[in-house]
Amino acid sequence: MKTQRIREKIKKYLESGSKSTIEILDMINNSSRHGTTCQQLGNVLSKDRDIVKIGHVKRGGIVSGTYNICEWALKDSSFVFNDMRIG
Repeated sequence: MKTQRIREKIKKYLESGSKSTIEILDMINNSSRHGTTCQQLGNVLSKDRDIVKIGHVKRGGIVSGTYNICEWALKDSSFVFNDMRIG
């Protein structure tokens, strides 16, 4: 039941456009009492058929250097990625 609420919040949040995993995690943790872990969020995002990964965003830190974070959108959105229309 908890993951169902998380899915609904994510889908509502992604209606305004694509977001990175960290942005989604921050939104979930700031808007709910118990929040979620990054691992659980990754499972929800990757297994939901209405949510698609559209690319990567580079993120940098002072200690950790640069790394890639996935960017997510709703499947029925009209994003163009690598000359392929999703939706």
